[in-house]
Amino acid sequence: MARIHPTAVVDPGAKLADDVVVGALAVVDGDVELGPGVELGSHVLVTGRTRVGARTKIFPFSAVGVPPQTLGFDGNAGELVIGADNVIREHASLHVGLPEWGALTSIGDHNLIMNGVHVAHDCRIGSHCVLSAQTVLGGHVTIEDYAVLGGMTAVHQFVRVGESGFTAGGAMVAQDVPPYARVAGDRARFIGVNRINLERRGFEASRIAAIKHAFHLLLHSRLRFEDACPRIEAECDGSREVAHLLAFLRSAERGFIR
Repeated sequence: MARIHPTAVVDPGAKLADDVVVGALAVVDGDVELGPGVELGSHVLVTGRTRVGARTKIFPFSAVGVPPQTLGFDGNAGELVIGADNVIREHASLHVGLPEWGALTSIGDHNLIMNGVHVAHDCRIGSHCVLSAQTVLGGHVTIEDYAVLGGMTAVHQFVRVGESGFTAGGAMVAQDVPPYARVAGDRARFIGVNRINLERRGFEASRIAAIKHAFHLLLHSRLRFEDACPRIEAECDGSREVAHLLAFLRSAERGFIR
């Protein structure tokens, strides 16, 4: 049976796996589903149409699945889907999606979401990401796998952070962060390739060199973007990472950080 503290409030309609742990004074509403091994700390609120994947741990005072902070919200909310093996630390706030935008906020697997992080409606967060303390995401933000956002990063709505992207602490991110890039500042600017992240992922030196060469042609060759891309494709042929980088940048709707 699930271990539910006697002071917790769990709606009879909620679906809890047999080994879920619900701490003191936590609240679990009726449309919630908690997978195997999920642990809720004291004073956690899980509400709305929310699914939490296996072994995810949510720490005290987090608000998960709450309605979006949008003017004119009519009460018609979507859902929040959280994957497996995530750690969501104290005072995080994660909002459900809005029907007019796809009705889904999603978080993948193996993410660390630190204290005070805000994930707004209709965000899409991949897997193996780190969102450091007090980071805030506007609505519709997309974070690809293995991204790391430094403390107090602020990400504008509709912005994307590419695979293995990195933002320094306090970065104000108003345009897309290219995959494999490090950015910093207000407003954030490109400061280099995220080599340490790639090395930790096991990338060989040749793969990292191809990424560095692509950024050199994009940002330091004085070529126009439209002219740099064919040359990058010719000189970095066969690099999956460079192909992803170019596809990401070509699809940017808000522009990308340079």
